[in-house]
Amino acid sequence: MRAAVPVATDIVLLGAGHAHAEVLRQAAMRPVPGVRITLIAREALTPYSGMLPALIRGECSLDDAHLDCARLAAAAGARLILAEATGLDLAARRVHVSGRPALSYDLLSIDVGGQPSMPATGGVPVKPIGRFLAHLADLESRLPPDARIAVIGGGASGAELAIALAHRLRGRARLTLVSRDSPPLATAPRIVQRAVTKTLAAYDIELIPGIAQSFTDGLLRLADGQSLPVTETLWATGVVGPAFLAASGLGVDALGCIRITATLQSETHPTVFAAGDCATLAGAPRPKAGVWAVRAGAPLAENLRRAATSQPLRPWRPQRTALAILGLGTNGAVAWRGPLALSAPWVARWKRHIDRRWMAMYQALRPMPMSESDARCGGCGAKIGPDALTTALSNITPAPRPDIPIGLADADDAALTLPPPGQAVVQTVDYFRAFLDDPYVFGQVAAAHALSDVFAMGATPWTAMAIATIPFMHGRKMQDDLAAMMQGAAEILAAENCTLIGGHSAEGAEAGLGFALTGLVPPAQAWRKSGLQPGDALILTKPLGTGIILAAAMRGDARAEWLTATTTSMRQTNGPAARILHTLPITACTDITGFGLAGHLTEMLRASNLAATLTPTLPALPGAIPLASTGTASTLAPTNRAAIDLPDSPATSLLADPQTSGGLLAGTPDGPSAIAALAAAGIPAWIIGHVVAGPAGRLTLAKN
Repeated sequence: MRAAVPVATDIVLLGAGHAHAEVLRQAAMRPVPGVRITLIAREALTPYSGMLPALIRGECSLDDAHLDCARLAAAAGARLILAEATGLDLAARRVHVSGRPALSYDLLSIDVGGQPSMPATGGVPVKPIGRFLAHLADLESRLPPDARIAVIGGGASGAELAIALAHRLRGRARLTLVSRDSPPLATAPRIVQRAVTKTLAAYDIELIPGIAQSFTDGLLRLADGQSLPVTETLWATGVVGPAFLAASGLGVDALGCIRITATLQSETHPTVFAAGDCATLAGAPRPKAGVWAVRAGAPLAENLRRAATSQPLRPWRPQRTALAILGLGTNGAVAWRGPLALSAPWVARWKRHIDRRWMAMYQALRPMPMSESDARCGGCGAKIGPDALTTALSNITPAPRPDIPIGLADADDAALTLPPPGQAVVQTVDYFRAFLDDPYVFGQVAAAHALSDVFAMGATPWTAMAIATIPFMHGRKMQDDLAAMMQGAAEILAAENCTLIGGHSAEGAEAGLGFALTGLVPPAQAWRKSGLQPGDALILTKPLGTGIILAAAMRGDARAEWLTATTTSMRQTNGPAARILHTLPITACTDITGFGLAGHLTEMLRASNLAATLTPTLPALPGAIPLASTGTASTLAPTNRAAIDLPDSPATSLLADPQTSGGLLAGTPDGPSAIAALAAAGIPAWIIGHVVAGPAGRLTLAKN
């Protein structure tokens, strides 16, 4: 997040395939000043295809067989965007992704894999693997007693998948392998074909020669006229490139895969690089197998580095053949390279060693140690060119409102607002240094956090003024980042009917965003921190742990699924919860932010001259408790902790944890009704304690 030199070159890695894992590893070991890397990944975890059969057989865990995109990106100092690409604008050098602004690039590298060639009439593709695993889990949950599953494709992946599934589903489903060639693996040595055929028979896998054409109404239809009744079809046929590649205008082969030169550049667009199943090396095509993507990683990393620093690129001359190892379930494995082959139980152990050694190179990556100033957690709490903010806001100008006669759409120096009669004006301001490298998501979180003070007062958001800081970058990069940040913020504000009426932008050492907000509330209906009564239940509307997760993310210790759950929570405003609480007898309210639950609750208790007893178990975000047990803490946590007179425990770690866009904390005499009302609206909430008589501000934990 903090750049030592201005960003001059943006490298976007589209897809988290095997080659891009190596690009990120190289970037972690040899960062290039002025080069910013952005990883766009469809899913938080990226699978290693070589371990899919072992995962299906239950010989390894999901974590064993996947790389965590958040940790990879953190180690490389790369931005991580979890979204699916929908198209490319090659002329403007932009990647369009679902649900957020497009991302600009100077150099684009594509490693999105391929998709099995299959008809549009039903069936489950084996790739993308992440989606296939979800389909497989669903299929297992609904298998009928006489289930029959057909695997389509007689290559190495189809045969290995059928064997792995037969091992997993033995006694629950019959497996059928439909292969164009008989025996399967037509190009492999005979010893391989015999070993595979023998294993298919040992697992009672039916082998049917033929070409599958369609699957509808429980019938798999083959080209020779056969119709096979099956429960589901799993397609492991030869891959084709995702449709958006050809649609973008990239030069592709007959299968829709990007045609690349020896330097791994697109034949038609030299600023675009590619590797893996989605690419075809012109003049020297290689099989669509993970081994070639792995081997392409190092030359791809080198040429991206050279292209970013204006050095001559180096050609990649891949070997003609590569070692292939196919798992045979309990029968071991078979390995071959060219005409040479062998089959033995120890081959399976050799494969496991190779796979785990490769995974370990990436799973052990962590960011370089940071200085104390760089390591400070941003989650605690010079003028840009005149057209930058105007351009960034040009697509988000709100509709005119009679209570805002002069606003964002006008050229005046300030906004003019007309508060409705009988409404008190609530004013607050918040500002953050960037603690996420995704400017769009950061903008959403900053806006949601800023709105919380308004909701905590029982008010309705009315207007917002933005204060944005962007570090200097070359070209349009500053404008793009500012536009993404403001679009994310504007979406959150608009969803709460809060009108953005202006703003100020400035150049600084690091990105930051804040808002000066006004809200409206009838004076008699405003909530205060004071007013708690003995016996009140304390209601919390969001789980705790954002500070712990964000601190871990900066060190590369946060799993992507934890970070995703945290950003999802932070992007949700407290508006829906506040509107439900307005229908209930609320005695006092606040929002949980930088001082943590303990700090903000203590303020309420002191203002009410009361104490509180808390539950020993507090609601926590995924990953917060295991991280806290290792000592992970946000920068402000020790200060918060020093003010809590309680023994160390996971609960006290959560009490001290500073929250970004945390939940509302409200007191009410009827806690169960409040929880039920919030739950009925789809809002999770918890009773985390009760107000009691005692020394003002004192906190105690109830016993289990």
